[in-house]
Amino acid sequence: MSRLHLRTAGVLLGALGLVFATSTVANAASFSYGAYEGGGWGNWQQDPDGDIPGDAISACDVTADGWGIEVRLDIDRDGDIDRRISTRGHHSPYCSGWASGDLREGTPVRVYVVKVNGSTDYHPVAKDGTA
Repeated sequence: MSRLHLRTAGVLLGALGLVFATSTVANAASFSYGAYEGGGWGNWQQDPDGDIPGDAISACDVTADGWGIEVRLDIDRDGDIDRRISTRGHHSPYCSGWASGDLREGTPVRVYVVKVNGSTDYHPVAKDGTA
């Protein structure tokens, strides 16, 4: 098996492990949320869990369709995007690292998962959570 195939398999296994980990975390306030019409998802991690920081977002793109995944965090749900993470510039399958920063407990957040291609955004979907 070539290095590319091994790397791709590793990224896919890591992505699947991340989905499993975030969907089975005892903390119900952490979640993964799929992009409109599939192709990837975004993650919100409320509290630290092992190597995953708290108050953090990440993005995963699993379909080589020309679209990337961007995750945007609106802290306080005031309409201003305060944090972003994206798979732009990476070949699918790819999961980003985590963008994090400490938030006051109980702070309302809105997590947007958006398909992106160049300067085009496609059908953002959102899910609310708390820090």
